[in-house]
Amino acid sequence: MYMVRILQLFSCCYSKKELNIKENIMSIWNKFFTLIALVFGILFLTATATAGGYSGFLDKYPDLKPDKDRAGAHIYEKPGYDLSAYTKVMIDPITIFIDPNSKYKGIDPDELMILAHSFRETIIQNLEPEYPVVGQQGAGVLRMRIAITNVKLKKKKKGLFSYTPIGMVASGVQSSAGKNINLVKASIEAELIDGKTGEQVGVLVDTQPHKGGEDEKPSWDTIQKTFEFYAKRFRQRMNEARK
Repeated sequence: MYMVRILQLFSCCYSKKELNIKENIMSIWNKFFTLIALVFGILFLTATATAGGYSGFLDKYPDLKPDKDRAGAHIYEKPGYDLSAYTKVMIDPITIFIDPNSKYKGIDPDELMILAHSFRETIIQNLEPEYPVVGQQGAGVLRMRIAITNVKLKKKKKGLFSYTPIGMVASGVQSSAGKNINLVKASIEAELIDGKTGEQVGVLVDTQPHKGGEDEKPSWDTIQKTFEFYAKRFRQRMNEARK
């Protein structure tokens, strides 16, 4: 705008042809700087949106603190949160998010359903009968929302028996879920919600649930063991809160 104004002020000093050339040059420069500004703006927005690496599964990501019991995990507990106020648990179906940057995305939806159900059953088995899992919210009920996010997969090379009826019989249907897909990486995002008020009282984000022991490769089995670890810890804390 300032350069255009200067051109207008000094237009009497130039011929019409010279003035047109200068205006064209200024127009090119204006478009160039506008483009640069847009590029940096897009880069900034992209960096902001992906900060923290969260999937967006949770409506709110509060100030998370490192979990002293587990590397790669961060937790939040609402101040004044009292576990002893809950005697029952409601667990939503577990959601699985495949990372858009995953090298392979061709996992069967039925396999995902079986895996999600299996993980949920692991939690239930470690809570009941002390803490019944119910299907309705209400007073004294703690609702769990859980997702396996940022899942990166790699197709596994199949052996001879993978293509034969013998291989199918040997592996079984349910136990074979996810067996033909290598898990490269995944995260767990979970929140605890008061069954009466709907208020978020706890959050867990674990960016390394796929990691087992030092010699153990990432797998769905390590994810299941991670769910077992958290379920047992949760039950222990529920017991301690009621003492």
